[in-house]
Amino acid sequence: MKELAASILIALLPVSAAAGNYATCLLKHLPGLQNDAAANAAIRLCLNEYPGAFIGVPQGDGRGFLSYDSGAECAMKKAGETHSQRAGQMIYVACRRLYDEPVKPWIDPFDQFDKR
Repeated sequence: MKELAASILIALLPVSAAAGNYATCLLKHLPGLQNDAAANAAIRLCLNEYPGAFIGVPQGDGRGFLSYDSGAECAMKKAGETHSQRAGQMIYVACRRLYDEPVKPWIDPFDQFDKR
């Protein structure tokens, strides 16, 4: 029974976020850090593991059934006990990348009349 519950939980998680990327690496290592030196070391560790940094993280990649509703909610929970300013800023950026909705392209309604 426990195996079934674990299987269902894993199935509900976003596949790419569960697999890991630069943003999830930051959220794993940065929360709770007390100083910028430790934050810089964690950021370097994640950059070594994911050299593309945020380029390899599609906007909204962490959104799913059991995820945060927004990047702001994630940042409040993950960075709340973090004293390092640098870590807090990077947590905010990672949360926004993972949990904010992808930006929808704006279509100019007047483009249909521009038939030069």
